Amino acid sequence: MHDLALILELDVGNTAIKWRRLNGAVILDSGRIANELEGLKELVGAGVCLVRVASVAFAEREAELRALLVGAKVKYEFAVSQAECAGVKNGYDDVSRMGVDRWLAMLAAYNSCRDACVIIDAGTALTIDAVGKDGQHHGGYILPGAGLALRALEQSTGRVRFGIAESADTGLGKNTDACVHNGKWLGLVGAVKLALYEAEKQIGRHYKVLVTGGDGMNVKQLAGEYAESWHYSRDLVLDGLALALAKA
Repeated sequence: MHDLALILELDVGNTAIKWRRLNGAVILDSGRIANELEGLKELVGAGVCLVRVASVAFAEREAELRALLVGAKVKYEFAVSQAECAGVKNGYDDVSRMGVDRWLAMLAAYNSCRDACVIIDAGTALTIDAVGKDGQHHGGYILPGAGLALRALEQSTGRVRFGIAESADTGLGKNTDACVHNGKWLGLVGAVKLALYEAEKQIGRHYKVLVTGGDGMNVKQLAGEYAESWHYSRDLVLDGLALALAKA
């Protein structure tokens, strides 16, 4: 394939960077690297003509990323949250306060189904957003994700100590390890179920549920029959980049 169309898309979080390369609209390859910018140099230098970026990283890390892209002499575009784009109308009064990852996931989700939908992104944070059939964003929730919940317990309690979980479960625990790890999943799944109940008051009972994020599949699986119709999409945030950065 011709390298002149090679595009690199980045989803830069606070714990990892997801990437994928495209030739036009065709995905060539993808991956995930630790949140170290050194790992991006080879990707950026491999014939890429454009880099699209979604970043929720700290300001210092984002400045380092911009410097890397400038140094590589490659064209780049950073997505930002908008008042309206691709049929979706932002529900925030101050759209600059919305994390761009949530915005991009909403754009991708709504444009994939063109119907009322709830977007669940289970990553470092658990975010849940509701979009009506007309594309109006009705609001959402931001909660600590699984890893943050564990760190909060570890750092804020003197005697709650636990190891690494062997599997994802929501059953009653019979030792501290199981109580903590099963409890973190219980909290996430329970929050999602209640969020859907609240969302129905705004967008009605007929809607799609789209799940993404590193812990998204665990949340879907643990919700059991309740989540049979949910759709898991690994790259919703990256899928929204082209929509947000499309030229009018």
